[in-house]
Amino acid sequence: MLFKFNQLSDRFFTAIILTLIASVLAYSGLLVRFDNLHYDLGRYLTFKPAPADIVIVAIDETSLKSIGRWPWSRNVHADLVNKLKLEQARVIGLDIIFSEPELTNNKADMALAQAIEKAGNVVLPVLFEEPYKGSPIKQSVPLESFALHAAALGRVHVPLDADGIARSIYLWEGLGSASLQHFSQAVLQAATELPSNINLFPSGELPTKVSSNKSNDLISLDERRVKFLGPPGHFRRISYINVLTGEFPPHFFKDKIVLVGATAVGMGDVLPTPVSAKMQPMPGVEFHANTIAAMRNSALIINVPIWLTCLISVMLALVPLLFLPKLSPLKSLLSIVGYYFVVMVIAIAMPSLFNIWVPPASALIAILLAYPIWSWRKLESAQVYLDNALKNLHDDLALLGVDKKELEYENDQDSMRSRISNVRLASKHLRDLHSVRRDTLSFISHDLRAPLGAAIMLLNEDDGHQKNLPRITNMLNKSLSMADNFLQSSRAEMADVSKFQDLDLVSLVQQALDDVYAVAHSKKIILNTHLPDDNLWLKGDFGLLQRAVTNVLLNAVKYSPVESMIYVELEEKNNEAILSITDAGPGIEPERIAKLFKRFSRAEGEHQAAEGTGLGLYFVDVTIQKHGGSVFVRSELGHGATFILTLPLELQKN
Repeated sequence: MLFKFNQLSDRFFTAIILTLIASVLAYSGLLVRFDNLHYDLGRYLTFKPAPADIVIVAIDETSLKSIGRWPWSRNVHADLVNKLKLEQARVIGLDIIFSEPELTNNKADMALAQAIEKAGNVVLPVLFEEPYKGSPIKQSVPLESFALHAAALGRVHVPLDADGIARSIYLWEGLGSASLQHFSQAVLQAATELPSNINLFPSGELPTKVSSNKSNDLISLDERRVKFLGPPGHFRRISYINVLTGEFPPHFFKDKIVLVGATAVGMGDVLPTPVSAKMQPMPGVEFHANTIAAMRNSALIINVPIWLTCLISVMLALVPLLFLPKLSPLKSLLSIVGYYFVVMVIAIAMPSLFNIWVPPASALIAILLAYPIWSWRKLESAQVYLDNALKNLHDDLALLGVDKKELEYENDQDSMRSRISNVRLASKHLRDLHSVRRDTLSFISHDLRAPLGAAIMLLNEDDGHQKNLPRITNMLNKSLSMADNFLQSSRAEMADVSKFQDLDLVSLVQQALDDVYAVAHSKKIILNTHLPDDNLWLKGDFGLLQRAVTNVLLNAVKYSPVESMIYVELEEKNNEAILSITDAGPGIEPERIAKLFKRFSRAEGEHQAAEGTGLGLYFVDVTIQKHGGSVFVRSELGHGATFILTLPLELQKN
């Protein structure tokens, strides 16, 4: 019982510690970089081909060399838009900021505005920028003539995580209120390919004209992680200059989503991403291409709420407590390692399979700590158990007259090893004492029995009329009974279980009833028996068991009044034999029942007989326990007592 309590206590304290570790780490975000490493690993393992209907028109080094230094005239961009319109591009996303008029050529802005109006499918960006650290956030919007004719407007702001990597976007963002959709959403809106479950307009229709906002607070809502299809350069690209010169296959742009943006590193429109090599950041226009591909397939990854992350982390951290108590230390360690990798693989696969991201770092750290914390608790419990065992052994030795100062103990620098050695030595000393004691009792009992039996025989044969003959006979009979009880108790204690034979309990009980019949008949006591018709087979010592049952029956006869009835019932239940013997005696006080089966102990009371050695029921208890059973008493004062003997049926025969 104490062991089970300690095990539950160990589980409870380990669970509390793991819960605190997992929840604190998950809520605080201390391991966000560790989480991001797992997320990035999953992106490298889930590359897919880029969709053929998304094309990037790249403002690359070749175009800059051919057309000239940036910025180019709006006439160049107007020519590009007109060219793409003729090629029947489905939507044209110009990832270029047109917030200021062209001062060198007033007609250039008009030409681009006309091209945008004629195309009818051009999406323009809105930019949030912080000119210098601590300055108010500036919102750069397209010129009004451009915005009025654009199919849609969307912001190109991409937030960076704590480690400086771009992994996500906000679906809605703005100064003072989150009213602007992302550029990728705007492109998909213009292409009329948005999934029905994505709401682009939480606060009404998208405005065709965006005015500056005096608020300095940037409001961001609905964060989503981007599922990258591949590293930089994964999407199909064509040089800006090649489009202007017509160097592309026929129908190359027909029904395609065309994104126009800078890819030249010197222009600064690049982002470090989870799939970027160390020296190869991803152009912003390709980031938008990945976002569009994920968004139209409803594959943007959702971050689970912080409370759910804490709950999942705690649950995963507590799972090891289901198998750690059942396994050996080595198997526990291997199981923890295996479980760690299973959780890690599932966490990495979740974004790809279910578009959900659950940060695993807090759970993984708690899982790694589960084994040492559990081992620490078990070591503490083992030390407490050994200390209690050593104390109990000292108490048992003290009852036998041995002082613990007389014992020799080993002192080791390892406290656990020292405890084990001391318990082992004390146990050995106690076993040796019990062995000597049993041998002594057996010897004395054997030597007493022979002369006492002979004396009784001689006295019975004497025809004289000695005055003290009855008294001597009674004393000798008591001595013989005591010696016999000593002998039987020693025999029961030293019984070798390996030598037990098959026996029928029904026949054994019947023979015991026959042995006490004469005594019961002399008091006119009726033995009301209920025995099964079939045999009940078990392994045991016939002589010991018969004497044990006989002792209980004789006690029942002894304490039952004249002309009463004793009930004897034997039944089989759950592969166990249950023998109940109920007398009609005065009963036993509850506080004395616990002492019945102790050596030299008797249930002395007002109605109990004074004679007896206190070994009869001790013999019964030892014998039943040797046979793997149990015995207990149910009694009330004035209502008799019921002795219940339970024995396992090891073998049944027909």
